[in-house]
Amino acid sequence: MVNINIFMGPKKAFEEFIPCGDSLLLNDLVKIADGKKTRYYNSYDFLVGYSENYSGISESAIQNFDSLLKTFEFGEIYLQNPPENIKRLIENTYDDVTIKVYDYPKLTSKKFLRINEKFNERIIGQDHVKNELLISLYDLLKGYNDDKPICLLFYGMSGVGKTETAKFLSEIIGDELFRKQFSMFQNNKFSEYLFGGAHMQASFARDLLERESNIILLDEFDKAAKVFHDAFYQLFDEGIFEDSNYKVSLKNSIIICTSNYLNVNDIRNNIGDSLFFRFDKIIEFKKLDKYAVDKILVNKVNEKYDLLINEDKELIDKQKIINFFREYADGLVNTRQISKLVDEQINMILVESYLNKSSILNKN
Repeated sequence: MVNINIFMGPKKAFEEFIPCGDSLLLNDLVKIADGKKTRYYNSYDFLVGYSENYSGISESAIQNFDSLLKTFEFGEIYLQNPPENIKRLIENTYDDVTIKVYDYPKLTSKKFLRINEKFNERIIGQDHVKNELLISLYDLLKGYNDDKPICLLFYGMSGVGKTETAKFLSEIIGDELFRKQFSMFQNNKFSEYLFGGAHMQASFARDLLERESNIILLDEFDKAAKVFHDAFYQLFDEGIFEDSNYKVSLKNSIIICTSNYLNVNDIRNNIGDSLFFRFDKIIEFKKLDKYAVDKILVNKVNEKYDLLINEDKELIDKQKIINFFREYADGLVNTRQISKLVDEQINMILVESYLNKSSILNKN
C-alpha cells in the first residue's frame, strides 16, 4: 500500500516536508520508464516530484501517470504542486492520499501594530496612506474578510512609494514578496503564461503556487492588454486563480496592483467598471512635498555613505552634498531620482580623487 503526499506550496517548505531516506526524483523515474536511464537501484524508500519535474513529462505520460508511478514499488510518494489532472487522477485512484497546503505567514496583531509604528519611517511623504492601509487590513486581521483576499490599488506618479509599500508589508508579515510586472503583458506569449498553455510551459498559476508570501504585487497592472484583466475576476472575488492546468488558492492574501495614472477616472476608463469596483480600496500616493524630498535626500546620502570603506568616507562631506541638492530641491520629484543623483555625485567625488591619486603615483 503506497501513501501519496501532495504538497501545495513553495519548494523551500516542501523540502522540509520530505523525510530523510533514499529517494528517487520524478524526472529520473521518467527517464527510467523511457529507457533513457539504465543505472538505478532496485528499490527506493520514496519518490519525490518537484513542481518543475512535470514539465519534463510528455502529455501521454501525464495521462498515464498512475502507470508511471507503478514503475517501482514505493512506500511513500511526495509530490509538490502537481497539475490538476494529475491531482484528480491520484485522488480517484489511491485510497491513502494526504494533501498538505502550505500555511502562509499571517497578519497578526503584533505585525499590524508594527506596520502602524514603522510605516512613516520607511515610506516617506505618504502619511495618509498608512491610515487607509490599516483600515483595509483590519478585516484581514480580525477574520471579517471571509477568507477572501484584500485587493488594493495604489496609484500615483512613479517612485513615490507604491512598490516600496508592498515590499514593506511583505517584510513585516513574512517571506519574500511575490511580484510580477504587468506592463509587458501584451501578446500571445503572455496569454499562454496567464491563461495556461501546455503543461510543460511556465505559467502564472504555477508561479503563484511556488510563492513564499501571501503578499502579491502586480506592478503597472492597468498597462496590461485588457484581455488579461479577465483572468482576475474570480481571484479578486474568491481568492481562486485557475488556468488550464492549475488551481491556486490565494485566500487571505493581500493583492496589490499599481498604476502610474494620476486620477481614478483614467484608471476606471482603462480597466473598466467590472474590475475597478472589485478593489477593496483605491489609494492615492501623492507627489512628494519639500519636507519629504529633504528627508529622502538625507536618508539616501547616509545610506550611500554607510556603504563606503573608511578611506572613501574621509573624502565625503555629507552635509556639503545635502546642501548642494537642497539648492535644486524643486527639481527632485521621486525616490529613484534622488537615489540616482546622490550615487552619481558621491561617485564623481570618489573617482576624481582616485584618478588624481593614481596620476601622482604614476609620475613617481
